[in-house]
This record gives sequence, C-alpha cells and structure tokens, in this order.
Amino acid sequence: MPIDREAALKKAEKLLRQGRLDGAIEEYARLVADQPQDWNAINALGDLYVRAGDSDRAVAQFTRVADYLFAEGFLPKAAALYKKALKVQGHHEHTLLRLGEIAARQGLLADARTYWGQLAERRRQRGDEAGAAECLGRIRALEEEQDEAGPVPESASTDEPEEGPERLLAEARQELAAGRLLTRVLMLDTTFHGAVLGVALEAAREGRLDSAFGCVEVAADAAVLDGDWTRAIGALETFVAAAPHIPALMKLVELCVDAGADGALRAAQAGLADAYLEAGMGSEARVIAEDLLEREPGSTAHAERRRRALALLGPSLDTGDPQAPAGPPAEEIEVDLSEILAGIGAPAVEREPQDDEAYDRGREHLQAGREDEAIRDLTTATRVPRTRARAAADLGRLCIRRGELQTAVDWLELAADDPAASPEEAYNVLYDLADALERLGETARALAILVELDADAAGYRDVRRRIEQLTRAQAGSHGR
Repeated sequence: MPIDREAALKKAEKLLRQGRLDGAIEEYARLVADQPQDWNAINALGDLYVRAGDSDRAVAQFTRVADYLFAEGFLPKAAALYKKALKVQGHHEHTLLRLGEIAARQGLLADARTYWGQLAERRRQRGDEAGAAECLGRIRALEEEQDEAGPVPESASTDEPEEGPERLLAEARQELAAGRLLTRVLMLDTTFHGAVLGVALEAAREGRLDSAFGCVEVAADAAVLDGDWTRAIGALETFVAAAPHIPALMKLVELCVDAGADGALRAAQAGLADAYLEAGMGSEARVIAEDLLEREPGSTAHAERRRRALALLGPSLDTGDPQAPAGPPAEEIEVDLSEILAGIGAPAVEREPQDDEAYDRGREHLQAGREDEAIRDLTTATRVPRTRARAAADLGRLCIRRGELQTAVDWLELAADDPAASPEEAYNVLYDLADALERLGETARALAILVELDADAAGYRDVRRRIEQLTRAQAGSHGR
C-alpha cells in the first residue's frame, strides 16, 4: 500500500520539532523508498543527513537528484546540486566528474579543467593511475577541440538561442499544458520565477485553473529545489489569493508543513477549509476546521467553518446530539472552550445528569483508543463542576500523548485550578503539568510547580531529582 506522503511529512516534521532527528530521517527514508522519484523529499533527506553528520548518505541523496537533472539536460540545476554535494564531501569523485562534464558542455574550459584536475589528483592519491590519466586525457581532448573551434567565451552555453527562457516563456503562454516548458525556463534561469508566476495568474484569470496551477507548481517546486521555501510558499500564496483552487491550497499546506511555517500553515488551512465548503465537501472541511479549533479554541471563524461543515454533512451531525459522531455544535465548542481556557467555570445546566454520563463515556472511549470520541465527551464533561477537574486532567494527558503540549498545558492548568477528588490526584496533575511545561522549554514554570509539589508532598515520585536537574539546567543557561 503506497505511503501517504502528506502524513509522512507531517510525522517527520513533528519528530524534528521534538528533536528526534533519527525518527525524521527514518520517515523520509520510508517515503523515498516508496516514492523514488519524489525529488523534493530526496533533497530534504540529504539535508537531514547533513544535520546528522552522515556525509556519505547526504551526498548520495544530492547526487541522486543531480543525476536525474543531468540526464534530463537541466545542466545548471544539476550543477547546483552537485556543488551542494561537493560542499559536504570536497573530493567526491562522481561529483567532480559530472561537474567537469557540465562545464565542458557549457564551454567553460577553465572550470572543466579545475574539476577534472582535482579528480585526477584524487585518483592518483589512492593509486588509480589509469583513472588519473583518463581525467588528463579529457582535459587534453577538450583543449584540442577548443583550439580547432577557436576561442569561446567563458560564459558560453550549449543552449540554442531559440531555446532561451524568453522564447520558452512566450510559447508557454500559448500552451494549455505549459508545465514542461516552464520547467525548462526555470532550469535555464531562476530569475524568471516572477514571470512564470505571471503566466500562472494570466491562465487563472482566463479560467484555465488546472493549467494555471500546473504553472505555479513548477515555480514552487523550482524554488524548493533551490532551498528557497519563502519564495515557494509566496508563489502559492499569491496564486490562491487570486484563485482559491483546492489542489493549489493542498500544495500550499504541504509546503508549509515541510518548511515549518506555522503562521502560513494556519492561513493556508483556513483557505482550504473555505474552498472545501464552497465545493460542498463537508467531511474534508470539518477535519481541517477541527484541527484549527484545536490550535485556536477561541476562534469564532474556525467555529463557524466547523458549523458550516456539519450542516453540509446532514442534520444528524448538526443537532448537538451527544451520540452523533461530531459531538456538540461548533458554537458550543467555541464558547465553552474559550471559557475553560480562561479558567471560567460553566454554570450547571439542566441536563447535568446526562453530562455526568459524558465523563464515563469519555473514559470508555479513552480506554478503547477512540481518541476523537474521548475528546468530544470529556470536553462536554469539563462543563460540569463535579467532573471538570478529572475530565480536564484526562484531556491534558491525552494531548501530551498526541504531542499537543500547549493544549495539554491549558487543560492541566484548568484541572489544577479545580478542587481534586483526592490529594494524590492533585499531585498527579501538578506533576504532569510540570512535565508538559518542561517539554515546551518553560523550565522556570516547571521548576516552580515542582518546588511547590515537593513542599506539599515531600518524596513524591522523582520530584527531587527533577528539581535538581532543572536547577542545574537553569544555572548553566545563565552561565552562558
């Protein structure tokens, strides 16, 4: 079964944010094995290997992409990737050979001589005299060809004038499927990025949205290959502002996840949810709206998106029926969560006995691994004074397991502010809250809570050891 690329990239991003570089590399390696022509993923995997200090594997990834570009005739781009590999391993023989060949094809004699000269020396050092002689033979042959043909400017290129970026750009404007022409434009000259984006916008204004997206995707992919995530994201943002095209918005979300651009990601998700709503795709819109609400519980705009999505899905999902899969209506979630996160208790309601049952249902869902259903019912239970603290504590611990640390802190703070059923439960909440804060990097707050916990319950778990660790960590950071 093929790997879900977006899910794999998201998981890799989460692992990176947690400092788990090995895990992120493993995810990218699985993705590349499953999709061996995902050049952006291969390039990104190379970057991760560089960060891990694994130069051999890093160079293998960079040259893999460069070899593809070289074979397709995209020499400037191939050269850029080979040079990237050369920065990691300055004497990589395959890279030196290819760079020399590219320089020779472009008529850059001095560069070709330099690369092949370095390769000859490298081969000679490891005792490969035949290989060194082969390099010197290449240089002599190139010089002989140069003598026969006469002087060629160092900036000469083998690209024919009629295949220059200007002509290709003009042809692309007339083509419905202009992607390959525009790819060639950007491979020849990256300064035409804005012009390619202009072609995309022209096509969008003419109503050729699929063709327009093909054009802007070329521009974005070329920018990513250059390592310029800002330019890639900016191209798609400009395009979707003019034409909220679902595939373009999906691509924008994907790039934002890859680049770790959280602010741009939330805006892209909101745009995609709106586009899904306009297209009548309630299920897809609901998933995004709920993800956004989880990050920004007080947002009326996200709550409205979720309400509209539920309305599209049918009356049974828009009634607030506690047995409905979607849970209570969006308006209730928005209001109740904003009050909860502000530490304001909700008044008792007429259906209090039924809400008491929500906590029991939430616990059953939790034990069965049905996390979404558990979140729905436990959130309902936080509106009832008798179950608020326990439900908030359970929600906080669930969010810790899901890696949603800031949300976990919000729930655990709510649980800590309410009277606990027993001292042991109160201590557990404080301990978990300190743990979440420490993971978020808020060591001062974590330390203060642990000191308070140690004062109230001396010898509780490993609180003393953690206090010592955090105290040393803070002293070290101040020392620097």
